[in-house]
Amino acid sequence: MRKIRLVLVDDHKLFRDGIRKLLEMEPDMVIEGEASDGIEGIDMVRKIRPDIVLFDVGMPGMDGIQLVQELNRTTSGIKYVAITAYQDEARLSELSAAGVDGFVIKSSGRLELLSAVRSVSRGQCYVDPKVAGLLLGALHKKKDEDVMLSDLTEREREVLFWLAQGLSNLEISEKMVLSEKTIKNHVSHILKKLDLRDRTQAAILAWRMGIAREKEEGSEA
Repeated sequence: MRKIRLVLVDDHKLFRDGIRKLLEMEPDMVIEGEASDGIEGIDMVRKIRPDIVLFDVGMPGMDGIQLVQELNRTTSGIKYVAITAYQDEARLSELSAAGVDGFVIKSSGRLELLSAVRSVSRGQCYVDPKVAGLLLGALHKKKDEDVMLSDLTEREREVLFWLAQGLSNLEISEKMVLSEKTIKNHVSHILKKLDLRDRTQAAILAWRMGIAREKEEGSEA
C-alpha cells in the first residue's frame, strides 16, 4: 500500500505531536517532516515534496495563506489541508483563493481530519461540515444556489462532476471523448456562470450541491 506522505506545519509543538500521533496510527499515512513556521515549512516542502501539506492558518510571521501562495509559485503537484480556528467568510475565502484543497476546523474530531487527508489525496476537495455553509457563502452571494446550477448545460454539469473528482482537463477530455481545448472552454464557462475564481471553488460547490455524487447515486438507482 502506498502511503500518503505529509508535512505538518504548525507553530505549537504540542499540537504537532498530537497530530503526528493520530496520523501515524493510520496504516496509509506517514509524516515525512515537521516545521514550526511558514519559512521553515517552505524549505521542508521543497526538499521533501510530500503529497499533502497539513498546516495551521494562524501562524506568526508567515501565516498559512502566505505559505500556500509562496509554494504555489515555485512548486506543483502538492495539495494543502488547512487546520484553522477561523470560521468567518473572509478568512475562508482567502484560503480558497490561495488554492487550499481541504478545510478542517481545530475543534473538529479525528474522523474529520482523516476524511480530509484521504479525500484530498484522492484529488477531491474536503470542507469541514461546520464551515461548508460559510465557505459557500464566501464563494457566492449573488445568486441562489439552485439558480446557479440551472444556468449550466448538461455537458457543463458533467465537466463539473469530473472536475470535482480531481481530474485535469486532459483526463476529463478522455472521459468525455472531447478535445482538451473544448474542456478548457467548458471550465471557463462554468466558472463564469457560477461567478467563481478557480477550479477548487467549483469543486467545493459541486460537492456541496451534490453534483459530485450524481453518477454514484445514479448507479445505485
